[in-house]
Amino acid sequence: MVSATGVATAQPLFSFGLISDVQYADIPDGRSFLGVPRYYRHSFLVLQRAVKEWNTHQKHKFVINLGDIVDGFCPKDQSIHAVKKVVDEFGMFRGPVYHMIGNHCLYNLPRSTLLPLLNIQTLDGCAYYDFSPVPEYRFVVLDSYDISAIGWPQDHPRTLEAMKLLRERNPNEDKNSPTNMVGLERRFLMFNGGVGKEQMKWLDGVLHDATNLKQKVVVACHLPLDPCAATEEALLWNCDEVMDLIHRYNCVKVVLAGHDHKGGYSIDSHGVHHRVLEAALECPPGTDAFGSVYVYDDRISLVGTNRMASTDMHFDHQTSICMT
Repeated sequence: MVSATGVATAQPLFSFGLISDVQYADIPDGRSFLGVPRYYRHSFLVLQRAVKEWNTHQKHKFVINLGDIVDGFCPKDQSIHAVKKVVDEFGMFRGPVYHMIGNHCLYNLPRSTLLPLLNIQTLDGCAYYDFSPVPEYRFVVLDSYDISAIGWPQDHPRTLEAMKLLRERNPNEDKNSPTNMVGLERRFLMFNGGVGKEQMKWLDGVLHDATNLKQKVVVACHLPLDPCAATEEALLWNCDEVMDLIHRYNCVKVVLAGHDHKGGYSIDSHGVHHRVLEAALECPPGTDAFGSVYVYDDRISLVGTNRMASTDMHFDHQTSICMT
């Protein structure tokens, strides 16, 4: 690549496209429970422009969608059509697209219907997997709603485990309300979820394998893991447990997440970069939020479009940064 000053810089090993929280629905614009405007139809146009950009100007190896491709307010009789419409638009990208599930996806469709539509190969209905686009790097996609009150049948052990946790940790009758909850306890809301024991065991094995292969790892998760990069209400239930596991290894360099629509960035105490993406859903007409990511041996550079901030993530950075 050539820098803004015209000085040649090292060529990236590869690049990929990135977008999060499209939350399309064929309904009039609305607002979040905090009053933030949401542009349900326009978000599809953001995705269209993203795909066109990725195809026209870049030679990306793949695209990652950080989840929530349709909105919870999508009329249920339109859910499958809406999901297929968005998946088909992603399919216009000339290369692989890696999806993950978010809470809004699960409001619309059960896992058994959703995962085949997203082309997520699964065992027992779980949606975590990994891939290695080049020998030097591995990408790990976590299932944020492995333990969850949404998406599984009501009598499923994972649903029952989630409801037990919510009863223990959230004193409110409305389990989506953080009223009177303080600090990190505010993450125990029904629209969040957790990583279960089997997935933790799998993650440990993947990170061990990546360490042996001297691979750098990028973790992608719909729910953020670091409270310094997101609001407490947006975090994975057992983010502390997952981060403890990640910190046992030196291979994880970057964690990418969605869900917390305003976006965020931090570097944790172990030098891991956490980048929470700005949502496509909250782009007013004529604005965008998607990115192109350039991957080097010593850094990852996100070049954001419009409302998505650009971020250079250097792996040798020793100072933690907290930017909620």
